[in-house]
Amino acid sequence: MELLLDSNELLDLGDNLQQVSVYCQAGCCWLTQAGDSRDHILHAGQSHRISMRGKVMVTATAATRLQLIAAQERNQVPLPWRQFCCTR
Repeated sequence: MELLLDSNELLDLGDNLQQVSVYCQAGCCWLTQAGDSRDHILHAGQSHRISMRGKVMVTATAATRLQLIAAQERNQVPLPWRQFCCTR
């Protein structure tokens, strides 16, 4: 699932995303989760895997494109270097 956020937009992703990865395709966002004492800043090309239950909130610090990737889809995330040297 792909999500587009405007700068400063806040998105509630719910509380049941275990084993889902949040992949930042473009922009920058701040990800926080209930029960996790750490916050995560994701820049283009970075991802974070949700490992536990708890409300997940994302705030775009710039216009951002995110992709939510279920565990079985992880191997489909494009690696940054693939776009320069490989054909599909």
